[in-house]
Amino acid sequence: MSAAKHEPGKTSGPAGPAGAQARQVRPASIRSRLVGLVLTLLVPALLLAGLLLWGLERQVRSTQEKQMAATARTLGLVVDGRIAEQIAALQGLAVSRQLARREWAGFTESARTALEGTDSWVVVWDPSGRQYVNSFSPGAETVRLPAPRERTTNWSGRRGEAFVSNLVQGHVAGVPVVAVMKSVMLADGAVVNLGVTTPAASFDKLLARQDLPPRWSAAILDGHKRVVAFNPQGGPYVGRLTSPKMRAALAAGPSGVVRNLKIGDTTVITAFDSLPAYGWTVAVAMPRDEALGALRQAILLGGIIGLLLLTAAVVFASRIGGRIAQPVETVAHAAQDWIAGGRPRFPTATGLAETDDLSRAFAAALKEVEERDARQRLLINELNHRVKNTLATVQSIAMHTRKTAETVTDYHDALEGRVVAMSRAHEILTRTEWKGAELGLLARDALDAFTGPQLTIDGPPTQVGATDALNLALVFYELATNASKHGALSSPSGRVTLSWRPLDGQTRISWVEHGGPPVTPSSRDGFGSRLIRRATEAMQPSSFTFAEEGVRCELTVRSAD
Repeated sequence: MSAAKHEPGKTSGPAGPAGAQARQVRPASIRSRLVGLVLTLLVPALLLAGLLLWGLERQVRSTQEKQMAATARTLGLVVDGRIAEQIAALQGLAVSRQLARREWAGFTESARTALEGTDSWVVVWDPSGRQYVNSFSPGAETVRLPAPRERTTNWSGRRGEAFVSNLVQGHVAGVPVVAVMKSVMLADGAVVNLGVTTPAASFDKLLARQDLPPRWSAAILDGHKRVVAFNPQGGPYVGRLTSPKMRAALAAGPSGVVRNLKIGDTTVITAFDSLPAYGWTVAVAMPRDEALGALRQAILLGGIIGLLLLTAAVVFASRIGGRIAQPVETVAHAAQDWIAGGRPRFPTATGLAETDDLSRAFAAALKEVEERDARQRLLINELNHRVKNTLATVQSIAMHTRKTAETVTDYHDALEGRVVAMSRAHEILTRTEWKGAELGLLARDALDAFTGPQLTIDGPPTQVGATDALNLALVFYELATNASKHGALSSPSGRVTLSWRPLDGQTRISWVEHGGPPVTPSSRDGFGSRLIRRATEAMQPSSFTFAEEGVRCELTVRSAD
């Protein structure tokens, strides 16, 4: 009696048509059940909250911005009225007989009387800047006003016959001021300028009297878009240039609303209205979080309704979640057995398609991990073997270098150069997983310290084996070191050519020196000489000769595939 075979994605059942139909039904997927759960939980609440927030945000923003725009227009009328009062006083003083007859003392008293109850004062000066009257301070007539060119840049606009200035620093009062001015012809035909000057702080007081909402702020800007007055705390802001974003909005139209401006650390919504008669602007700002206050109440209401919907959805979704959890837990228990070090049996039919796939994947992963562990142990053993060989080589180099070195410095330099040459060859071989090395790259790395116009490296792309690569790196270094001390590289006229060419599955390598001092074999057999001699013995056919024109070395290695 054979055991029933369970196919992936199918359930076992009784024999017959009904059982066959049951086996063909694929279990519902985790995704379809989770999608149903998410839709049940989130869609009603999100739709309701989104509709409420969208509608209320538009309504609140529209209402608030309309209110701010109306406030800005009202403040504009107040500011315009204040300037109109100054212009009216200016017009009245302009027809004074005392002014026409140059009766400066009497005109000064008349001006003070006319402006009594205000903080403005009168100034009379000629086009050259000489003052005749300054009711702010007796004796101020000795102060000369700026040159005509500088003064003209201070005027913002014109209303009737009067000019209205931008914010300037008062020459006598020493505080920021604005002024209205007109030219007057005296009885003797001379033309003088008559001005009514008002400190900027007066406009701060004007804004403070407008009874704005507690967290709102208002500002008056001159023609240069600098702050004339600001409420509250006008002092720190007076004279400052408004932000680039605000200036761009002012340039785009005479009125409008700018969102997300910064006043200090507060983000505000700002409505502005221009005074086209003389180029000033009035702006009103409201904290952005205040504009969203009504939305918070709507969010609370929507949250209560959404909570009721979510409660009903969770009750229904919990039943779906229970049907999902059971097969997942079955696979999880098998995985825990694996973690604990046992030999788990992952089920092939859990009742859920994704957990069936997951169970099969765990089983395959377990097999792969075991195979990888075996390969890793093999690689570790191979690595240990290579490390031992490398350490033995380094130890041998250190020992032989010490025997031939005359000083500690010579020993250090020779050992360092040989170890670096070997380490660079190791680095190249590591990148190729010790399958071989490209001869040109190997030669350039080994001779990096000797690179220059005297050294030429030439040859086609050629692969050499790992053992030959290590030996060649050391041989190249020893040949170059010898050439730099005694051979062609020790003389400016000397030249060295390292070249190679393929030949019947092998590579013929040539080291040729010429143009240097005459060379003769050394009477002392050093480590470098022994290394080169052993290399020539191992890489046959080969040769190493001290020719009259310089050292020549020929080596032959097998080309790697």
